[in-house]
Amino acid sequence: MSIKQSSSVDTAIFRYRSGYHEINALLAVPSVPTPMPAVLLAHDTDGLDERLQGVAISLAEQGYTVLAPDFYTTKNGHATASGSLENRATLRRNTPDAIAVSDLKNGLAYLKHQGLINTRRVAVVGFGFGGTLALLTAVQLGELAAVVNFYGHTIYPPADISRVRPTSPLDVVGVVRCPILSFYGTPGTGGISSHEVTSLEQTLKAKGKTFEIKSYPKAPNGFCGSNPDLYRADAASDALSRTVTFLNKYLKTESLALVQKGRI
Repeated sequence: MSIKQSSSVDTAIFRYRSGYHEINALLAVPSVPTPMPAVLLAHDTDGLDERLQGVAISLAEQGYTVLAPDFYTTKNGHATASGSLENRATLRRNTPDAIAVSDLKNGLAYLKHQGLINTRRVAVVGFGFGGTLALLTAVQLGELAAVVNFYGHTIYPPADISRVRPTSPLDVVGVVRCPILSFYGTPGTGGISSHEVTSLEQTLKAKGKTFEIKSYPKAPNGFCGSNPDLYRADAASDALSRTVTFLNKYLKTESLALVQKGRI
């Protein structure tokens, strides 16, 4: 796999242990010696493609150590934008939520062990499939300072509930302690209905959570991804800019202390 490069960021594809197996991951680290805030980056069904690498490097250029696991490592390699939709859907169906969340949690453990990060300043950012995983990871990791969900499903249809996807994120998202930023496109695109987005908003509001949901009615869900039919440059640029502002607020300012105390 070729890797995008940046003069101010060191990047590498490496492997780390997660449970009983080792998985591939992209690591992007600012070229400075000080431990930095960290972002765990969860890919969409396209895998660790060039667009996701670009996001990782952009975040690293903003002063974040970024680790992006390849959830498909043990599923016959990684998917790419050139792969068939059928193949990508199959890889997604064969990737259990619990295993992918474990990959993210073990990625964080790796960063801590290597001394690469400020361990109290960690966020998860995910796209599509990865957006769902970001929310599920935040359910389990109370230490997170922030979570960003790009058009991730929060309600699984009853027919999809299985050992691979046992629980709809909406049923558990109320226990997330950190602030949540979510982005969604036109209702009905990407299989995400207006009911799904409204239900997420109502649940978070009822639970008293700190959150923001930003909608782009003229952009389909998937507007930040590699599919040229879905990509929308204006929406992608705005959402990524808002993501950096959100991360800076909760990982680089005094607000972090309030997050860690569970006060916001």
